[in-house]
Amino acid sequence: MNIATPLTSLCKTAACSALLLSSSMLLHSNAQTAESPETWYQAGQTELQRVLSQQANTGRAKNIILFVGDGMGISTVTAARIHDGQVHGNSGEENYLSFEQFPAVALSKTYNTNQQTPDSAGTMTAMITGIKTRAGLISVNEHSLRANCESSLGHSIPTFLQQAEERGLSTGIVTTTRITHATPAATFSHTPERDWEGDMNLPEEAVLNGCKDIASQLIDFNYGNGLEVAMGGGRQLFIPENGKDPQDQQR
Repeated sequence: MNIATPLTSLCKTAACSALLLSSSMLLHSNAQTAESPETWYQAGQTELQRVLSQQANTGRAKNIILFVGDGMGISTVTAARIHDGQVHGNSGEENYLSFEQFPAVALSKTYNTNQQTPDSAGTMTAMITGIKTRAGLISVNEHSLRANCESSLGHSIPTFLQQAEERGLSTGIVTTTRITHATPAATFSHTPERDWEGDMNLPEEAVLNGCKDIASQLIDFNYGNGLEVAMGGGRQLFIPENGKDPQDQQR
């Protein structure tokens, strides 16, 4: 392709246009050396041709898996990319993580509506329900007050797992933390306080107004035929106060 060819004439999507624009800036940054065998020009052309050759996937997904790196942002990904590259003997920056090589990659912006530094309760609520809310709230909207049961009544937002179950689909949660932790909890529970993980955490106001702890909501999850898979830590939150841990009984 001659670099004088209008690059935008080859593009059909906004994402492609953005890539072409950056490639065009690279190619024309030094007109005197544009025809040189410089590695960077060749790399730009190779990437450009790769994107232009992609075919749109119009098929219907059979399964959807949402991987959540709790607290993972641009800077974390950059650090991981560099570290992985250096582990393999390179300088690091030129490396690509596995998910950066997917056919389509995008950015998602999540935040709390009441504070600048977000927490995982509000941000996971954004991912799993599509609405933004306050810090500390799990799958209830921003009209609720944190740790106030009465204010949250009637403000629950349906999660994608609930909607999937109601449509007869199979769903599940797998986590490396407590299954009642804010991030996994946002998929199946609704509460104005992320710390209400077990019934011993509920204040009197919450009990009087009928709010349920997160562990109880997992057990009582009655959408569709219930979750097919639930794997995580936090077993102590599901054992009665005077009960014995089944794992201890096996020793």
